Amino acid sequence: MNKVREIFGVDLRTLALFRILPGTYLLLDLGIRATDIVAHYTDIGVFPHSAIVDHLSPGAFSLHLINGSMAFQGGLFACAALLVVLLIIGWRTRWVTVLSWLMLVSLANRNTDVLSGQDQLALALMFWAMFLPLGARYSVDSALDTTKPQAPNLHVSVASAALMIQGMLVYFFSAVLKSDAQWVPDGTAVYYALQLDYFATPFTHWFRQFEPVLQGLTYYVWFLELLGPILIFSPILFRSIRTIVMLAFVTMHIEFLMCLEFGLFPMISIVMNLTFLGGWLWDSAERRLQPREVQGWYDRDCGFCYKICRLLGVFLFLRRVQIRPAQDDPRVGPILEQHNSWVVTDSGADHLKWDAFVHLVAASPVFRPIASILRVDLFRRIGTRAYDCIAQNRPALSRVTNRILPMRHVRTESGLLTNVAAGFFLALVVFQNVSTLPATRFELPKQIRNLRHFFGLYQHWNMFAPYPESASAWPVIMGELRDGTVVNVYNRREGAPQFTKPELVSTLYKNNRWRRYLSSLEDQSYGPGPYRMALSYGRYLCRSWTLDSSRSKQLVRFQIFFNAERTPPPGGVKEVITRPIWTHRCFD
Repeated sequence: MNKVREIFGVDLRTLALFRILPGTYLLLDLGIRATDIVAHYTDIGVFPHSAIVDHLSPGAFSLHLINGSMAFQGGLFACAALLVVLLIIGWRTRWVTVLSWLMLVSLANRNTDVLSGQDQLALALMFWAMFLPLGARYSVDSALDTTKPQAPNLHVSVASAALMIQGMLVYFFSAVLKSDAQWVPDGTAVYYALQLDYFATPFTHWFRQFEPVLQGLTYYVWFLELLGPILIFSPILFRSIRTIVMLAFVTMHIEFLMCLEFGLFPMISIVMNLTFLGGWLWDSAERRLQPREVQGWYDRDCGFCYKICRLLGVFLFLRRVQIRPAQDDPRVGPILEQHNSWVVTDSGADHLKWDAFVHLVAASPVFRPIASILRVDLFRRIGTRAYDCIAQNRPALSRVTNRILPMRHVRTESGLLTNVAAGFFLALVVFQNVSTLPATRFELPKQIRNLRHFFGLYQHWNMFAPYPESASAWPVIMGELRDGTVVNVYNRREGAPQFTKPELVSTLYKNNRWRRYLSSLEDQSYGPGPYRMALSYGRYLCRSWTLDSSRSKQLVRFQIFFNAERTPPPGGVKEVITRPIWTHRCFD
């Protein structure tokens, strides 16, 4: 039983990392999305409200559909960013996690045309995060926790098992879906993947000349994805095998990051793998990174002061800090009263105000290197003035912190209802993944599909499956203004666009979401229609050009082309075909 607990349990310190790193991912993702907030999330963008009504999956919802204005969308983005910051620091972690998940699902459903595997994975991880005690360590919640004694580091629940199983389902089903001979036995899949120039980085252009290495990497990726999810749960040589497999997956995603423009997918994938960090690794790190023993003295009558001391102890990793009321010590009490300052005793010396804070930082095993910077005279003057201002307003700050930072019990164990719910959704996720296998011919009931979409649990891990694409495409858009000027609409420049292949195709795309959108638009052009994406994109180009131009320079008509470069077998010569896929008139 102890071995089962170790295999499917998650260390609370790992969950703290799992809170901070996904929060960082969400902030970066919001920042990237914000650069295209008008184009992707408002009614004057590529996917207005009128186009979404018939496109949104049954059961799905989006708060972002309430209003299509820039101001409303900006407000929701700001709200989501604030929630993520609160998640990172671990304030009211459970509720903030739920609300952050809600905002992520809402944002994803606002424009499904720009979604990719990274969004499926982020939604899945945030869903399971709601069931777990992410705020039990290294958080505001843990600093204010009144629980005695502190809960053990190992957390075991159905949700802890589900989080790890979810991560491995990504790889296992991805491997099973890679069923084409290009993977096994031919070993050419990585060759074809790295020939997709609309993904390829400068490193890829150099690296893909080593074809025997690419064949070895093909087998390595396929077998790692197939066998790694099994080995990582092996009870035999558990700690060694788990660490090796986890590092193998992490290095695989680092290779993806170097070779292919996948947006933030490598980052969120590495975050997922770090949930397998065992408590023995944290214990080893804590033994090596020992903080200095210091003592902090605060004013007994100042609740704000006591909470700040506890918060600093947590966030500076000062496990050995002793926090006591200054009035309890006949020597320190008068010092506090005389200087109206907290006191930090370090190696027998007393330190006050900003200097006390600097000595706490110097005692930290993590932040010790920045203590010398904080001792610079400029920071010392600014810090001392800030401390004096805070000290003069301690009663008011205590009233505020009594409301927003109350001392409270933080629960880490999972109740029966939580475990039952986690078990149900784990079964749903497993069956959802099974339904993506062509050989099973299995389809989820309609009610379950609606539930899946409501919770953002649609999953189809088909990257480069059953085989990598055989063509790489990039857009060229030629237009004409009202005064007859020919323009490059895609780059918003006067003059006819060039149809020759650019040196680095991947740089034509502003970011991975535009790459995903335009790739899907090109894919849709091969079908019988209707060409919903081309129509919406055309209308967006007309609107955006008109808003930025005088009447004589208004865009009248344009034609969208895609240059598609076919990948030949190894040793062959690439061929580029130019395809006109859409003609649009702005004032018809």
